[in-house]
Amino acid sequence: MKAFLTGIVVLVLVAAGAFVYLKYYSPSPTDPEATIYKTAPVTKRGELRKTNVAASDFTHVLMADGSSVGVASYSLNLDDYIGRKVEVTGQYSGTTLYADIIQVLP
Repeated sequence: MKAFLTGIVVLVLVAAGAFVYLKYYSPSPTDPEATIYKTAPVTKRGELRKTNVAASDFTHVLMADGSSVGVASYSLNLDDYIGRKVEVTGQYSGTTLYADIIQVLP
């Protein structure tokens, strides 16, 4: 009986300690010091073209100097820039450049 009561007391103490840690000492998801996995902004220049590569996360390709970069955007309509020379500023996620800013070049 003593072992059973000792086990219950230990279990209550561990649970209380876990509660105090989670409530007061663990970092919150909105903590500004939490780790953010983003790349630095990147700027690329070239001609924007529409593409339909199967199973890709990009819908457009930026062609520049014989190389291409997959481009996607959550906030911009990339179809407005098809066939134009543009400067795309955004961040990479894997090999796809997610555009935040697009400027049309002369």
